[in-house]
Amino acid sequence: MPRVCNVTGKKTQVGMNVSHSMRHTKRTFLPNLQKLKFHSDILNRDFSLRISTAGLRTLTKHGGLDQYVMAKAPSRLTPEMAAIKKAINKKIGKPEKPAKKPAHKANRSARLVKKVDAKKAAAK
Repeated sequence: MPRVCNVTGKKTQVGMNVSHSMRHTKRTFLPNLQKLKFHSDILNRDFSLRISTAGLRTLTKHGGLDQYVMAKAPSRLTPEMAAIKKAINKKIGKPEKPAKKPAHKANRSARLVKKVDAKKAAAK
């Protein structure tokens, strides 16, 4: 099972041990994960989550699992938390909003814009 927080998405990082003589050796930094059960009042069931202590503070700040999940957009949640949000929305009868695509503007240089505007003006 990978060492990943279900709330924040924190995972194992790689770095270096640096000795007094400045020798570098590889090492790993593990997230401070705890296996805890959280109760969903809406779904009336418990969820067992591996969450970091930072994730625990985040859930506490939002007021619990249900409030945290409902406050975040599905794209900002980990897949496990997005599944919980989908189940909650299904239970309360709230339709799922489709993800909006951002309005994309082509990247054009100022010189190109002037050139296109000059052509349009000449055509008129």
